[in-house]
Amino acid sequence: MALPLLLALQSAWADDAPGAPEPQVQQVIKLPLRPGKPAQAPDGAAAAPPQSASPSGANSPKPGKPAEAGKKMDAGKGGAKADVQAAPEKMAPSVPMGKPPARDLSQPSPEVTAPGGRPHAARKARAKARHPARAAAAVAAGEAGQVKSVVGSILKANGAYIAKHSPGYLAKLGGRQTPRATVVTCSNPGGQVGMLGGDADGELFVISNLGNQLATSEGSVEYGVRHLHTPLLMFISHTGCGAIKTAAGDYSNMEPAIQRELDNIEIPKGIDATNGALININNQVEGSILKFSGEVEAGRLAVLGGYYDYNNDLKQGRGRLVITNINGETDPARIRELTRSGQYFKYGFMGR
Repeated sequence: MALPLLLALQSAWADDAPGAPEPQVQQVIKLPLRPGKPAQAPDGAAAAPPQSASPSGANSPKPGKPAEAGKKMDAGKGGAKADVQAAPEKMAPSVPMGKPPARDLSQPSPEVTAPGGRPHAARKARAKARHPARAAAAVAAGEAGQVKSVVGSILKANGAYIAKHSPGYLAKLGGRQTPRATVVTCSNPGGQVGMLGGDADGELFVISNLGNQLATSEGSVEYGVRHLHTPLLMFISHTGCGAIKTAAGDYSNMEPAIQRELDNIEIPKGIDATNGALININNQVEGSILKFSGEVEAGRLAVLGGYYDYNNDLKQGRGRLVITNINGETDPARIRELTRSGQYFKYGFMGR
């Protein structure tokens, strides 16, 4: 009975007695390699890895991993080691980037303006394209304002004219007209300034057209000469006549009706406006003398040409109406002589 008790105590003492130390589990932390530095083998990599004291080795790390990482970074032929720089890892962008738009960098950016500067022309064009109705309304408003102003001026001038004259005078203008001259002027306002002065309202039968021509208003001119029996037919041009400038250039891109009227202005191409206007006056006077030769030969019609000289090109005073042709006579000295003597029915080419 004592023997089993002794054996049990001896077994318990054996369990409590310190035995062989259990092996410590060594944890290896793998750190990422730094780019640009050669991989270094850990200490003891060449030697055999330490054996675990545990007979099973179940919890020990796998031997040789650090050495294998070092071996992967080694390069060389014949087993020789060489330091190799590790290339940095290339990161592709997650979102593809489009190519920038091609633009002339010498030109200013349409989106950027200097402080206090005006928007770029392209910016204005885009704004206009976004609001076409607004732009059209602005143009229409400008035209409406212009028409309103002109009509108002005409009505105001008419009111002043009525206030200036008696009802009897106005009634006379509405009766039978007996003008004393048929005058062909340019449609430009410059061709009519100063024509109607004083109370000469009913004395002139005025015809206006493009370039003060006979051909384009032949019926009106003939009515004045042969039905109103005016003894004077006068053609008047002016400084800077637009019709003369156009006729002296290329007008092939204009409308057919305008081209037909300009074709009747027979002047050299490229001629200056003043000389072109004077030649045109002479042509109109000559054509009228031929058309109304019966009236001219009978001494019932005088055909004159005049020029409003706003630039004093003819040296007789700025803005003066200068007589440049009397029945075909164009010599300035002879014209002055005929004008002083009042001999407007003298025709040098007819020997009279």
